[in-house]
Amino acid sequence: MSKRLLIAFLFAPALFWAQDRKSIDSLNNLSFDTKTNRAATIGKLFHANAAAAKKIGYALGEADSYANLGLIYYYRGKYEQSVAFRLKAIALYENIGNRQKLAHEYGELGYAMKRRNMPRAQGYMRKAIAIAEQDQLRFELCGIYDNYGVLKEMQHQLDSAMLFYRKGLQLKEQFADSIGIPYSLNNIAGLYAMRKRYDDALPVYEKALQIRVARRDFAGMAETYASIAALYAETKQLDKAVENYRKSIASAQQNGYIHHAALTFRSLADVYEKQGKTDLAYDSYKQYVTYKDSVLNKETNALIAELEVQFESQKKEKMLLEKQAEVNQQRQYILVVSLIAICVAAIGYLLYRQQKIRNRQQAQEHELRAAIAQIEMQNQLQQQRLEISRDLHDNIGSQLTFIISSLDNLRFGFDLSDSKIGQKLQSIGSFTRDTIVELRDTIWAMNHNDIGLEDLRVRIANFIDKAQEAATDVQFSFTIADDLSGVRLTSVQGMNVYRVIQEAVNNALKYADAKNIAIGISKSGNNIDIVVTDNGRGFDPAQAPSGNGLLNMQKRSEAVGGKFSLASSPGKGTTITLVLDQQALRS
Repeated sequence: MSKRLLIAFLFAPALFWAQDRKSIDSLNNLSFDTKTNRAATIGKLFHANAAAAKKIGYALGEADSYANLGLIYYYRGKYEQSVAFRLKAIALYENIGNRQKLAHEYGELGYAMKRRNMPRAQGYMRKAIAIAEQDQLRFELCGIYDNYGVLKEMQHQLDSAMLFYRKGLQLKEQFADSIGIPYSLNNIAGLYAMRKRYDDALPVYEKALQIRVARRDFAGMAETYASIAALYAETKQLDKAVENYRKSIASAQQNGYIHHAALTFRSLADVYEKQGKTDLAYDSYKQYVTYKDSVLNKETNALIAELEVQFESQKKEKMLLEKQAEVNQQRQYILVVSLIAICVAAIGYLLYRQQKIRNRQQAQEHELRAAIAQIEMQNQLQQQRLEISRDLHDNIGSQLTFIISSLDNLRFGFDLSDSKIGQKLQSIGSFTRDTIVELRDTIWAMNHNDIGLEDLRVRIANFIDKAQEAATDVQFSFTIADDLSGVRLTSVQGMNVYRVIQEAVNNALKYADAKNIAIGISKSGNNIDIVVTDNGRGFDPAQAPSGNGLLNMQKRSEAVGGKFSLASSPGKGTTITLVLDQQALRS
């Protein structure tokens, strides 16, 4: 950089961005998608916006900036800061008497707190309803009623949830809100389905679907078709379930709704498996994995693009400053003689600052390369898992199936029904079928980097359904606490937990002569309690021989860092408990 350019740059007038109400409102009114998608980087702009609004005494612009900061920090997972900024916005709305935005912000705050503090969430929602009803803010009430219904549904207060869903629907119908009406109808139908009132739920879903088809709302159509398919699957109408899952996938593909398509392919695979159509189930599951990887790649590319934009913005900012220095070069040159001492100090500062910027840019480039390398390694690992699971399914699975078919041909081709050979062949066939089931469970675990308790719920439910078919006189029950939906385990941990539950249920069926078997997963402090209870004949653990089943459960429990215990006595059934330390999971 020349001396003249350097001096011009040092003594250029400071640039102040004039902020007026129009520019403040322009930032505050950015779309919801823009604010949430760029939540990690856009916060500084809204902090500056709030400061500018406060400086010119524009209270509404300041309040809107705080409301946006509350939304941004919520999506960044900084919940305490989110609540603090929302409360700031609420205080300003109250001061300026903007009741419409006050009701909306109370509602947003209540809905955002639903999973962290339900009593406070309900309190804020009731304030929102009181203000909106008092001022007859019918448009705001549409969303507030729906969100309050969600809070009631989360607490299993289904009658109250239905009341508020219907209130919201009634207002939307007055506004002829063709976008909002199907959402309310889906909520109402969902409550009917939860109560197993499937005949009431289906026409409501179909009404919502009719509106969304007329609007060509492919995303909404995909969700409603999936809900109808789930209803048919629940009522064992598997062919209709397949038909509607297929329509859901087609609508999702039409709209580029990739995440929904992935989840729907997984549900479709489960239905095909129940139908015994293993080839279609396997194909659907491959589609699920493909779409899931596509979602991951899309998110990764978005992250890389955002980092590149940040890097290019820094370069453009530097070029802008240099250009401004050139424009002001002649005007600043007359100050050279009197300010030489300042120039020397400023040169040292510039050199330091330039080096600091260079170091920061190098660090960002290094982080970007490391992130890309990590993602590529994960993709390669996932591909290896898929190839191994595909080999297991196509080679070992088909060979086991051939063995079963050959054994059946031997049994039916020769009169071996009463012979020891026939019994032995039957025993080998049963063992081979059990091995295929074990192989499918192993493939399921291999295809997951991690396993959530929600995935485990589906697997256990499928196992119970098959056990129920074999033991029709046994009553099964299975419950899992809602607050455990976010718990994740490694694939090895998930498989070990599943095997412990499976072994406990099989023991109860084979040896206990039980009529009731209950499986419960709940949270106790930092622990997760998994309990399997039966009302069978029971036994004295001190006198009973230690078989492979109990020993396997003990070893699997230790492998996941859990505590295994067994309680039983003759005539009083058996209780098997596995206690997991939640903080130690995925370590």
